[in-house]
Amino acid sequence: MIDTLALRIDGTRFDPQDLAWMMHAQHKITASNWAGDVVDWSILAGVKMPSWFDGFILRVGSTVMLEGSPKLYQGHNVTGPDDLLRAASSLVDHVFGRVLRLKSYPPAGDWLVRRIDVTYQMDFGTPEALDVWMDTAAGVQRGIRRATVDVSDPLAIDGYGAARTLYRGKRSRYRTGKVYVKGSDLLVHPPRAIRGDSEGVRALADEFRSVARFESVNRALWLSDHAVSLGLLSDRFADFGPGVFHENARYFFDQEGIPGLVNFGKEPIVYFPVSYLHKKLNLSHLWQSEFSHYFQRDAAMNDLTLLKTLYDIAPSPKTAQAAFDFLCRVRVAGFVQARSVTSRSQFYVIRRLLAAAGVSDAMMQDGQALSLVRLEPCKVYQFVPRRDRLDLVQRAHALALDADIDRLHREVLPPRVA
Repeated sequence: MIDTLALRIDGTRFDPQDLAWMMHAQHKITASNWAGDVVDWSILAGVKMPSWFDGFILRVGSTVMLEGSPKLYQGHNVTGPDDLLRAASSLVDHVFGRVLRLKSYPPAGDWLVRRIDVTYQMDFGTPEALDVWMDTAAGVQRGIRRATVDVSDPLAIDGYGAARTLYRGKRSRYRTGKVYVKGSDLLVHPPRAIRGDSEGVRALADEFRSVARFESVNRALWLSDHAVSLGLLSDRFADFGPGVFHENARYFFDQEGIPGLVNFGKEPIVYFPVSYLHKKLNLSHLWQSEFSHYFQRDAAMNDLTLLKTLYDIAPSPKTAQAAFDFLCRVRVAGFVQARSVTSRSQFYVIRRLLAAAGVSDAMMQDGQALSLVRLEPCKVYQFVPRRDRLDLVQRAHALALDADIDRLHREVLPPRVA
């Protein structure tokens, strides 16, 4: 499903009076609590909705930028649309048509995609199975020794055990992956429409106790750099260098009448319009390229696979064997004795090599044997939530929506001048 969309379009595509009104509105920013009481006022370059309304971000200038989630019009983000054009149309129509009440605005298909978040939910059968999988993938030590095998990936997973969230490339301006337990997330961030119904929130969260949510955040720079492999541009573009590539992409847009954009800045980016990506982009490929390898190979290693990894990444077989021998010496005589008979320079070489192979400092010091834990993808299924509960949330959201929008125009947004 599509979880969040960030879109942009030239401000000249709007009616000048509407554009001026929205520019005025972005200086009427209010932050409020869930009861709707005003907490703070500030002047910012953008509209961020009050928290008593499911929010979106809108920045208005020579370029209009919109960022929002399907929960804006659904009332939840448990599930959402799988069709990019439908998701963008629902978001644009809701923000500019229903919330801001503009009579005309650019169609969703012409908006350029700055970011697209694709989410899949996988059911592991039991909370315990999900917990073991997350520990295994993150290399967290719980009872038996585990280590990740994604040592060659510059965006290795970072594990946060307490929050049950794994990040891949956290804070990257390029691409970010995230995995978390949806049931725990719903307890902490329940849908606003049923926030006061503790039993309803708990019942909804219970359905997701064994469900992991895999979220892939794909920014325009990543889509641009991988345009050929994603099928967005033909194979002939693969042979072009950066400058020639972007010039030819702009020429392609002009020739085909596609409302795309090539930004020749410090990092040239090809921005694709929604209508084009809707036809060309396979959303499941975004998820698969981010996460599928965690279901296709061992997520932990034993001594034999560790030794093979050391030989693969060490500068010489002698160095690889020395690192493994150090680990064996720790098991026999303890870390202090093994460290005392190893020179300082050699120890730090060994430490860096073991870390690159997936052995943490704690694992190196206690020397316990690594146990092989295999993922079992045949037992993991894509999760489809019950519609009756989601329909209940959406109906509750729809009932409150008109009153919230009226309040927004009355208390926050500036009046329209006839």
